Amino acid sequence: MVAGHYSAETFSPNINAFAPNDDLSITVTVEETFDNDHRVVNTKGSRAGKFTFSAADSGDHRICFTASVPGDGGWLSSGQPVGGIRLTLDLAIGATSAIESTDKEKMQDIAQKVRDLNGRLQDIRREQVFQRVCGTFNSLSSLAQEKKL
Repeated sequence: MVAGHYSAETFSPNINAFAPNDDLSITVTVEETFDNDHRVVNTKGSRAGKFTFSAADSGDHRICFTASVPGDGGWLSSGQPVGGIRLTLDLAIGATSAIESTDKEKMQDIAQKVRDLNGRLQDIRREQVFQRVCGTFNSLSSLAQEKKL
C-alpha cells in the first residue's frame, strides 16, 4: 500500500514568495511502467489532498502531478521569471504508517457509532420481547376471566 499527501502553492509576485491558492487544482495519475503504463490512479483534487494505491506487483511506478489554475496557461506559466508552483509530497510505503493515523481515527469513530447502534438495537429487541410477554399475559388473563364468567 502506498499513501501520499500533497500540497501545492503558487508563486505570488506581490509577496515574492509561494502562497496557497484555493483556485489551484491538482490531478494525480499513477501508472505502472512495468505493465504497459497501466493507470492505477487518476484523480482530481484541490491544492492539497491525498491518494493511495496498492502496488501488488513489484516494479516501477510513475506518479504525475498536473496543476491547473482557471485562466492560467499551465504548470509553470505564471508569467514571472521565478514563478511557478511548489509541490510538497509526503509518501508512505507499507501497511502501517503515521500518514494513515487520521483514517484510523475515523474508523474508530465509526466503529464506536456501530457499537452504540447495536446497543440501541438490543434495547429495542428487549422492549419488544417485554411487550409480547405482557401481551400474552393480558390475553391469558382475559381468557381466564371469560371462562370464570
